[in-house]
Amino acid sequence: MISEILPEKIKYDGSQIAQLWAYGMGIKGDSIVAFHGAMDVTPCNMKDLEDEKANKTIMGDDLIHFIVERFNSPASMRLAYYMQRLLVVCIRDALALRGITTTRNGDDLFVADGKLTVSIASAGVSSEKIHCGINITNKGTPDDVKTAALEDMGISDWKSLAQEISGMFVKEIEDIEGDIAKTKSL
Repeated sequence: MISEILPEKIKYDGSQIAQLWAYGMGIKGDSIVAFHGAMDVTPCNMKDLEDEKANKTIMGDDLIHFIVERFNSPASMRLAYYMQRLLVVCIRDALALRGITTTRNGDDLFVADGKLTVSIASAGVSSEKIHCGINITNKGTPDDVKTAALEDMGISDWKSLAQEISGMFVKEIEDIEGDIAKTKSL
């Protein structure tokens, strides 16, 4: 799995979860791509039907964004959600190494009662896709959601954290693939 950290700011609007988004930037194959920037998911890119029905806004002024794409034939929504949870656990573990205690509820991480992450998983014809964002700041987040942010925890180096999380995730995927390759089937 390829791990890439993009240095430029990119606004996440939900279109990045489309298949082959990373390929359009020259990243070919299974990948985890991290970048930072604002988030404002447009209605046409909303993937969560409950959020769409509730007319929720998914936004913030600055987040670390992770886009995961794993090619599988056929692609599986179930596998996408399993990988999403694995990514969230990697985020939790990386923060714990920095002395930050989080609570996980499904695919969300909280610090105290503030929501730190936002995430979605989906699948298309040929790949599973994940987006996970970590609030760098609380600015620009919806008024009806209490949030937590990395800047409140003294984390200002988003690239270092993104590299660590991406590395943990890639290691987990490679370990799983290695276990599959050495296990006799029933």
